[in-house]
Amino acid sequence: MAKVLYGVMGNTNGHIMRTLSLITRIPEHEFHLVAGGRVIDVNTGRYPLLQVPVLHSRYKNQRLDLWGTIGQIALRILQVPFICWKIHQRVKEFKPDVLISDREFFTPIYARLTGRKCYSVDHTHILKICDFPVPEEMQKIYALTMFHDKLLFDFTPENFIVSFFQPPQIKRPGFREEVFGGVVRPELDSVKASEGEHIFVYLTVPDFPELIEALQQCSRPVIFYGYGRECVEGNITFRGFSKTRILEELASCRYAVVNGGHNLLSEALHFGKPALCFPISGAVEQYINVHFMRELTYGDYTYSKSPTVDLFEEFDQRCDEYKASIKRNYRGGTEDLVARLREVFDSAGK
Repeated sequence: MAKVLYGVMGNTNGHIMRTLSLITRIPEHEFHLVAGGRVIDVNTGRYPLLQVPVLHSRYKNQRLDLWGTIGQIALRILQVPFICWKIHQRVKEFKPDVLISDREFFTPIYARLTGRKCYSVDHTHILKICDFPVPEEMQKIYALTMFHDKLLFDFTPENFIVSFFQPPQIKRPGFREEVFGGVVRPELDSVKASEGEHIFVYLTVPDFPELIEALQQCSRPVIFYGYGRECVEGNITFRGFSKTRILEELASCRYAVVNGGHNLLSEALHFGKPALCFPISGAVEQYINVHFMRELTYGDYTYSKSPTVDLFEEFDQRCDEYKASIKRNYRGGTEDLVARLREVFDSAGK
C-alpha cells in the first residue's frame, strides 16, 4: 500500500470531481488531500485534508478579470513560504510515498523545494504539448497564459493529461507526458443515456441575461443549472444543485449548453450528448476545448454575448450529425488512467 499526498485545486468542481473519481477507484492505497475552496464541502471528511489557499483565475461578465487574477496570484506567491512549511509538517506526519497534484499550486512547489518528485493529473497541461492554431485576436492572452503556466505550474516532470481530444503533440525535453481520454465520475455508470426533448444548461459563470432571453424563445423546454435560484420562468426550469438529478437530466437531454470546461464536456460526451459552448473570453483552455469540439463535429461554440433563438434552432438541426460523430469516435479514458496511477502507486508502495 502506498501513501499518496494529493493536491487538488478547489475553485471549480471539475478538478474535485476528477480527483475523487480517480482515488475512489483505487481504495487499496491511502490518500491525504491538500486543498481548499469547494473541496472542504465535497470531501465531507472522507479523506484527511490539509486546507490551503486556492490560486485561480477570476472572471467577470463572461470574461477573464485580468487584474483581479494578477492580484490574487501575487498574494498566493507571498504565501508560498508559510504554506510550504505547513505541507512539510504534514509530510513529516503522513510520510507519503507519492506526491501528486491536480492543478493545486503549492504541492508541486513544495516538492521542487525539497527535491521530491511530484506527478500531475490535469487537463491544462494539454496547452503545453498541443499544436493548434491560435487566432490572431487571442495571441496576446495566449502568450500571457503560457507564461503564467510555465512560471506557476511547470514543476512536475511527469504529467498525466486528461483530454477528450487527442491533438498532435509537441515533445518537451525533460518532461514525460501521457495523454488519456476524458475522466468521469463513478456515478455516471449508474445513469443510462436516453433521448429527451429538453436543453440542458450549466454555466459556471451564470451572469448572462441575453442567453436566458434567447432560450426563452426556444421551442424546447430548458433545464438550467448554475444560476443560483430555483424557479420556473416560461419554458425554463432553474434548478439548484442536485448530485443525482443533474446527471439524469444531462443524460436525457437533446443537447447541452455549457461554457467550455473540460470536465463537463467529457461528461456530456460520455452520454453521447452534443454541446453548444459559450467559452469564457480570455480563457485559453476553454478555447482549445471548444475548438476541438467543432473540429471533431461533437458540437459548436460562439463568443457572442447576444445570442438569438436562431443559434439554438440551427444547432438543434445538426444534433443527429453531432451525435453520430460522438458515437463513432469518442472514447473515455477513466479506466486507462486508473490503471496507470495504480502502477505508479504500487511501485512506490513496495
